[in-house]
Amino acid sequence: MKSSRSERTKRPLEVASHLESPGFVLGDVTRLMRRGFDRKVRDLGLTRPQWRVLVYVLDNEGLSQSELARRLELERAPLGQLVRALENLRLVSRRRSTEDAREWIVEAGEKANNVLPQLTAAANWLNEVTFQGITHAEKQTLVRLLERMRSNLSFELER
Repeated sequence: MKSSRSERTKRPLEVASHLESPGFVLGDVTRLMRRGFDRKVRDLGLTRPQWRVLVYVLDNEGLSQSELARRLELERAPLGQLVRALENLRLVSRRRSTEDAREWIVEAGEKANNVLPQLTAAANWLNEVTFQGITHAEKQTLVRLLERMRSNLSFELER
């Protein structure tokens, strides 16, 4: 069955409305933010997954590798590969847990503090660019809304 002319002309409008949906815009903003951050830290020689793990380790010192995988929503084996690569660069270190010898505890490595200023500078630059023209009150409102969205999704998905 052929679609009518009015249906064909309506489709681009439907597509455009999806492109302006909050979920699409949010995804696009996060993609651009990741790309900007990647560009700023490119000369560190870290992949996006590696710097993501490193930042998480620096912010959550002493987590077990299993807990780190859970929080980053990664399978244990791929996380193990990322941790091993960061360990080879001496950006993280692992030690056996004193409570469970099967567990590895992941901590900042001896060279982690060398890359921290560059990661911090990239994050500061990204925030400046991202929030240009946005007032402090608007930023606070955005954070509250995003936290509520995260809470809604977390509650729904963890049932």
